[in-house]
Amino acid sequence: MDSVEDLVLVGLSQRTAPVAVRESCSLTAAHADALLRQLVRGNDVDEAVVLSTCNRTEAVAASPDGARAIAEVRDSLFRGVDAEHVYSFRGVRAIMHLFRVASGLDSIVVGESEILGQIKRSFDVSAGADTVGPFLRPLFTQAIGVGKRVRRETSIGDGSLSVARVGVEVAARVIGRFEGRSAAIVGAGETGLLAARHLLAHDVGRVALLNRTVERAAEAAVGLGDRVEAMGLDVLGPELEKADVAVVCVDGASSLVTPKTLDRRKLARRDQPLVLLDLSVPRAVAPAVGKLDGVLVYDLDALLPIVEENRAGRAAAAEEAAPILVAEVHKYLSLRTFAAFSPAIEELKERFSREREHLIDKVTAGQATPRELELAHEMEKKLLGLALGQLKESARHTQSAAALDRAYRRFVDEIAPGQE
Repeated sequence: MDSVEDLVLVGLSQRTAPVAVRESCSLTAAHADALLRQLVRGNDVDEAVVLSTCNRTEAVAASPDGARAIAEVRDSLFRGVDAEHVYSFRGVRAIMHLFRVASGLDSIVVGESEILGQIKRSFDVSAGADTVGPFLRPLFTQAIGVGKRVRRETSIGDGSLSVARVGVEVAARVIGRFEGRSAAIVGAGETGLLAARHLLAHDVGRVALLNRTVERAAEAAVGLGDRVEAMGLDVLGPELEKADVAVVCVDGASSLVTPKTLDRRKLARRDQPLVLLDLSVPRAVAPAVGKLDGVLVYDLDALLPIVEENRAGRAAAAEEAAPILVAEVHKYLSLRTFAAFSPAIEELKERFSREREHLIDKVTAGQATPRELELAHEMEKKLLGLALGQLKESARHTQSAAALDRAYRRFVDEIAPGQE
């Protein structure tokens, strides 16, 4: 595969699909591994990476037939999903989208930090399934670098805005001040720890950190202070009933919290409702819990109004990132073009070497001194360098930066009008 049009991306996200649809397409690492192996087993996909987070499920694939690859991914990953929820991009647009995702520009919370780690883990799963090769490996390596550069060179990450932080803000609007309040965090992963830190920063009185294994909860609680207690899910119901605010952020645990988890009599005796934030996809809190007296449930889609309030403050930072993304796409395309020259470069090197030997034998009658051989090698190296420099310059000008900038602006206007 030599053409950038061999690259396709198919997916859905919070921009195109509600949480009920997103959770139906969510994948565990084991499911992603099986899906990847299935995709590359046929003739339509040569390489593939699948990214599945609480906000998106996407497949990036390299294929000799882009149209067939898109159809294959849709059938494998999004069968039964309405077409309006699924997007697909090819070539440069796929690269632009991937770089935007890595930069946090396409997240539910613009600039959120978790996405880079999620991309790395998704790439590792794909590498473990042996579904990445010479096309996708450098693409994802550069995408991760782009995400780091955007955070380093713009203000996009200022304030460490995250889904966890937005969730805590929603809870604060309901219950007011956190001082002396009790909280429960279900899930000791990155999002759970972020939520715990935000609550502690707001002087919450006590945090119960629950996880499937107490050992993992205890390990995660290290360094959070003596207000955090680690425990297992065997006390899930009682701890939720004690809490003023609870944050549930677990992977692949559909309906972990159901009406049976909670004691309705204890809920009825509460002075104010339990604010229950479900930041999981699939949702870990059954919809019926939201109908109980004494409980207010907020899932990821319920956070969108708060996210929109914060988006305006991030618009300038997103605009800062635009020239970086355009430059990085240009760099990727140049490297791809130059890589396509590899056979010609090897042939050029061999011809330079043969000509050097021929000329030096001709001039010295086969009696060249060590110094003459050294000079011949130096001359060959300089001339070859000039030739390769011209090839690199030619690669850089295969598509102008100005044209890419216009294409990027059009792309953003199509997928997220008014966002930048």
